[in-house]
Amino acid sequence: MQRFPDLRGVQSLFWRLVAAPEGVAAAVGSEDLSYLIRPDARLGAVERLDIYADMYFYRLRDCLAEDFPKLAARVGAAHFHNLVTDYLLAHPPRHFSLRELGRALPDFTGSHALERSFPALADLARLEWARVEVFDDADAAPLCWQRLLEGGAAAPESFAATLIPSARLLRLDASVLALWRGDPAEPGERIGVRVWRKGFAVHHRSLATDEERCLRELAAGGVTLARLGELVGNAPRLAALLDLWARDGLIAESEARDTPDR
Repeated sequence: MQRFPDLRGVQSLFWRLVAAPEGVAAAVGSEDLSYLIRPDARLGAVERLDIYADMYFYRLRDCLAEDFPKLAARVGAAHFHNLVTDYLLAHPPRHFSLRELGRALPDFTGSHALERSFPALADLARLEWARVEVFDDADAAPLCWQRLLEGGAAAPESFAATLIPSARLLRLDASVLALWRGDPAEPGERIGVRVWRKGFAVHHRSLATDEERCLRELAAGGVTLARLGELVGNAPRLAALLDLWARDGLIAESEARDTPDR
């Protein structure tokens, strides 16, 4: 008769078998678990463990579906189930928090066979993951329009701004914004997209070339209004962008960073 393990041993064995990517039966092999898990007339030890293994997988799948609802809807339940199965085999959970479970899914989707059947699928996943990230990111006091006016008038060469922490700048296939809305769309050119949180609401929108150029420099921090004026090259357009960013709560005040002579 096998020696009954202590509590730590039982927990370790249970976890290893329930989370085994090859399934409980393959992980158990020829080992008799009846000394540890009591079988009955309906279910043996392996079948009992299979119940927990299925629950574990479905919990992970449901968590990913919550973080990537548009991806799941785009491919359908069966394809999403298979995608998650393949993903978890390649990227089993390593972090104590389920929040990190989907971090590698966008890149994995880009190399999956589904990408051939559903173009721009990986970019749709990238948009969804960015929305997950900005929802959890730190708060920052955004610059209001009045403060921008005061700072710009008083010290345009030193008054500086930065992108708020809860924002991301992406380059995505243009069709992704339509796919997000559930509209049919063919793959197109790649465009800039910003994702940000205002209060508890997450938003995203496409970017004009000059806005993307400014926001990417703002993401590095410490960009003066004078430098933004150089990037835009048009005072009315800069004023319109600053007004837009202020209304969206997109930028915060910052110390000006040193920049090379231009």
